[in-house]
Amino acid sequence: MPVLIGMAALVTEYGAGLVERADNQRVADLSAYAGALAYNVNKSTDQMTATAVSVAVLNGVPAANVQVGLVASPKTTGVNAVSVSINTYRTLFLARVLNDRQQLQIYANSVAEVGAQAQTPGCMLALDGTQTGVTLSGGASISAPKCTVSSNNTVTVPCGTSISAIGVNYNSAAAPSQPCNGITGPGGAAAVITKKSTPDPLAGNAAVAAAVARFAAVAALSTTVAPTAPSTPNGNNIDFGWNTGPTQGQANALGCTASWASSSSTWTLDCGNKTTVNLGTVTIGGGINLNFATSGAATTVYNFAGDLTTSATTNFGPGTYNFAKTLTTAGTTTFGAGTYNFGKQVTTTGTTTFGAGTFKFAKGLTTGYGTTTFGAGTFKIGMSDTACSGSGQVSICNNATLTFGGPSIFELPGGYTNTSGSLTFGSGTTNSYKIGPGSNGDAITLGGGSQTIMADATGASSVFQVVGNVNGGGGGSCFVVPAAAQHDIEGNFIGSGAILLGAGVYTVDGYFALGGNGGGSANCNGSTISVSGANVTLVLSGKAKSSSGSCNGYVFCVAAGYSNIVLTAPQSGATAKLAVIGPTGSSNTGGATFAEGGANAQISGAFYFPYGPIIMNGGSSVLGSKTDTTKCLQMIGSRITLSGGTAAGSECIAASSTSASSKVSLVQ
Repeated sequence: MPVLIGMAALVTEYGAGLVERADNQRVADLSAYAGALAYNVNKSTDQMTATAVSVAVLNGVPAANVQVGLVASPKTTGVNAVSVSINTYRTLFLARVLNDRQQLQIYANSVAEVGAQAQTPGCMLALDGTQTGVTLSGGASISAPKCTVSSNNTVTVPCGTSISAIGVNYNSAAAPSQPCNGITGPGGAAAVITKKSTPDPLAGNAAVAAAVARFAAVAALSTTVAPTAPSTPNGNNIDFGWNTGPTQGQANALGCTASWASSSSTWTLDCGNKTTVNLGTVTIGGGINLNFATSGAATTVYNFAGDLTTSATTNFGPGTYNFAKTLTTAGTTTFGAGTYNFGKQVTTTGTTTFGAGTFKFAKGLTTGYGTTTFGAGTFKIGMSDTACSGSGQVSICNNATLTFGGPSIFELPGGYTNTSGSLTFGSGTTNSYKIGPGSNGDAITLGGGSQTIMADATGASSVFQVVGNVNGGGGGSCFVVPAAAQHDIEGNFIGSGAILLGAGVYTVDGYFALGGNGGGSANCNGSTISVSGANVTLVLSGKAKSSSGSCNGYVFCVAAGYSNIVLTAPQSGATAKLAVIGPTGSSNTGGATFAEGGANAQISGAFYFPYGPIIMNGGSSVLGSKTDTTKCLQMIGSRITLSGGTAAGSECIAASSTSASSKVSLVQ
């Protein structure tokens, strides 16, 4: 009888188990295949798992009986796969006669390869096979859930550090050093570690080559020529004083008339429609107001052979004004629209206003205190003969509030310094800038607490050209750089305050350094920022390297409290997805560093230093974007060294020769 019961159990219960196992295997195959397809879409292990489990449930398998994981393919080295295991149980009845087993476990497993696209060059790549590759220390971590981390030499991940990526490539004799198993796949899955050489994905990239080629044109930039002093004939002097007789006689000698209003202590000079009025030295007595040809013709030319200092309230009518010597304003001074040529330095204090027009300053413009405002126009301003607050001789030395209307054209062969005031260049979008160096080599110098706003230069004929250094060296300053198709800078870009970079390509024939000697965030254009730039590409020649503090020796540096910087590369156009391009010649090994608390940087795009190191330390960190999953960070350097910082990446630009397949196939 037991033999007959055992044979019945074998036929009925174990036979049914074989049928159920075949069903489970079919479901496992379907689930693994579906999970692999889902993973190929966006590299999400959560989506992969949810899809595989859903397929199993639709086929009658409870979700609790399904296990899904991302594993190394058992067939193809360096390729991921989705593993699905199904465990179900059948209750035994007849078989209990032979033993005390209560249930029969029915197990099925299937593995579907997700394709080889995971092993493209990826988002972190150390190119130089003779340097230290990818090295972590001090609690650093790399999060690359959708791409690979590659080194053409070693990968070093000591205890307390970690790399999470869909793949890790190395090309040293020894496998990656990870004594505490710090290398994992996404979601803690088993890591895919492959020994292979990884090529530079941007080698031969046409967009990079075109961007770098512009250095030749930038290096050839020359400064504009300062305007010459106007040639003015000698004229008659006039003294607007309290004694009316002499003043009226002097006015008559000029071919004009002068009237006095004692109730307001105001002189009014009327020269009618004269073609030219030649004056010598003009003097205005203390407390006296002056209306100078306020009803005159716009075609009249006024030549001033001597110095002029205004006081109280002084109003000038339209026309062409030629000042052979200095102009100094005080009180409230207003000039109408016209043409202005200044042979010596112009110094404004109080409230000074010029209408729109054409302005030529042979020897610079200096603001002392108060407010100075110009209408829109063309401004050609030569270098002053006197130094500006320790920054050398410049074209514009602003110590107060200075505003130029716009759209305007600016040619400043001696550059400008904003010591601690507010300086606004232009308005609208079609401004244009040609800025040369001051006597100390800096084209733009910003003092602590200053605010400088340069309106956009995106018109068809607009340019942004700087010969000399951009030195935003004042902590707490705000600098708004205009949007322009090309920002050509024959010099270095140095920052210590808040900087808002307008859209466009910045071709910097030198280095880019933030916070080498301190500084950081400040209120700028209505919000608190450190450095922010959307649709920006930085192209750095590395012809010079920073010599300041922790930036010493680097071509790109973020240091000294410059946290939360945001640089977003264009998503389309000539430099699409290129954020920072460092030196591309093998003879220039200048690199990049994020140091001293340069935390939470968001750089979206490729960060490319093929012959220079990328170093992160001092609590620095960088990622692609906190909120936009379409934004990528791709770091490519000769070596990548992280100490105490965190880096997150996702591939921006794959190698042009990449031909890896995304085909899904069952392999087990």
